[in-house]
Amino acid sequence: MKKVAVILAIMVTLLALGTGTAYAAQGSLPGEALYPVKLGTEQVMMLLPADEVVKAERALSFTERRMREIEALVAEGRVQDLGLAVERYGDVLNLALARIERARKGGLATQNMTVRVAEATAGHLSVLDMGYDMVADAAKVAIAHAREMAEKGRQNALAALARENTVQAAGMNLAAMEGRLNRVRAEEQVGFGTGEAAQIALQQFEDMARFGQEICQIAEEIGLNITEVAEIVTLATSIHLQVLSELYEEVPEEAKEAVERAMEESFRGYERIAMVLMGSGVGEAQLPVIPEGIRQRMEDILGWTNAPKIRMPTGGPPGQGCPSCRH
Repeated sequence: MKKVAVILAIMVTLLALGTGTAYAAQGSLPGEALYPVKLGTEQVMMLLPADEVVKAERALSFTERRMREIEALVAEGRVQDLGLAVERYGDVLNLALARIERARKGGLATQNMTVRVAEATAGHLSVLDMGYDMVADAAKVAIAHAREMAEKGRQNALAALARENTVQAAGMNLAAMEGRLNRVRAEEQVGFGTGEAAQIALQQFEDMARFGQEICQIAEEIGLNITEVAEIVTLATSIHLQVLSELYEEVPEEAKEAVERAMEESFRGYERIAMVLMGSGVGEAQLPVIPEGIRQRMEDILGWTNAPKIRMPTGGPPGQGCPSCRH
C-alpha cells in the first residue's frame, strides 16, 4: 500500500506539471497561494527512488531555495512571511542531515555530503547577516533564529566530517571563525553603529572556537592527524588573536568584553590541542607556538599574569597566565 501511495503521489505531481501549475509554483514565496504546491513538489521529489546520499543532496538543494526565498522576502519588505520561510529552512536542513546519518549507518560514503552541508550553511550565515542588517527590528528575531539553525547544521556536519577527516573539519571551522571576524571588520568600516552586530559576530566566533575544541577532542579520541590539526589550529589562532587585538582598540567600549571573551575562547582551542600533543608524548619544546608578540598582546589585554603553578603550553617562560589560571 505504501508503494501504491508513492506512485499515486508521483502521478499527481506529473499531472500538475503537465498543467503548468507546479511549474508556476516554483517561483512562489511563503504567504502566496502557490507556495504549498511548491513544497508539495519537493516532498514528492524526496519520495522518488534514490539512495540516501542522493536524497540528502535533494534536501540540501531545498535549503538553497529557502535562502533565496528569505532574501526575496527581505528585499520586498514582507517581514510577516519570514517566520514561515525560516521554519521551512530548518525543516529541509534537518532533513538533509537526517538523510546523511541514514546513509552513514547504511555504509554509504558521506564525507563529500558533510563537506557540502558545512560549506552551504557557512554561506547561509553570510546571507542571513545581510538580511539581519536590512530588516526592521521586528523581523530580526526570525533571521537570528535562522542563523542559529544554520550554525547548528554546520556544526553537526563538521562533527560527522571530523571522524573521517579531522584536518579538513578543523580547517573549515577555522575558516568560519575568520568569516565572523570579517563580519566585525565590516562593522568597523561603517563605524560600528551601536556595536550590536559586532557583538553578535564575536559571540558566534566564541561559539565556533568552543566547537573547535570539540573537533580537537574527536581528533584525540580517534588519534587521527592530531599533529597536523595542531599546526593549523596554532597558525589560525595566531592570526585570530592578532586581528582581535587590533579590533580591541577599535570597537566601542560596550563591545570590548566580547572581544576579550573571543580571545580567551580562541586561545583555549590552542591550549587544548597543545595539551593533547603533550599527552601523546610530544615534548614541550616541539609544540607549535603562538608568536611571542601576539601572545604578549593577548596577555596584556586579558590580564593573564602571576600564575607560577601552571605553565602555559606555548614553550614560553614559567609564570605566564593561561585560561585555567586567569587572575
